[in-house]
Amino acid sequence: MKTNEINDSIIGKRCKCVFTGLMVTGVIESINVNKYSAEVMVRFDEPHSWGNEIYEYDWAHARLHDEFGSLQYLEIIDDQYKTVKVAFEKSIREINRMFTSDYKTWGVVNLKEWCDSYESSRFTQIGEYCAIITSEYNMEYVREWLMKNTPVKEIETII
Repeated sequence: MKTNEINDSIIGKRCKCVFTGLMVTGVIESINVNKYSAEVMVRFDEPHSWGNEIYEYDWAHARLHDEFGSLQYLEIIDDQYKTVKVAFEKSIREINRMFTSDYKTWGVVNLKEWCDSYESSRFTQIGEYCAIITSEYNMEYVREWLMKNTPVKEIETII
């Protein structure tokens, strides 16, 4: 990806990028463009270890004047995925309590785990009340479940 392609429209898209020499997949969670460089924060689908540390996300970056950096290896893979931005009436932390207080019913401990366990779907929290959800072919069912079981304020289709 080139530095001039970095803008808010890529937030929430699935991508592959280089981490410690390996190609890994994840969701773009944040961007940062300044006078000298452009950066994209990717939350990995699975945590990766390097040395004694476990990494759940990393920044792909490049210098603006010559495009040097790991950003050149970042590639959007969202071609068949649908993406929504969900704003909740309650905080996601409050919604998570619904799962922990009734684990036998839900079988998961939080909203992220429920979404991520739904085939081809990923949940990325972007604020106290907001999240980006991507899904390859189950978005209509995820959307329906959210409307019935959580205090949704608004669901905005991004892609």
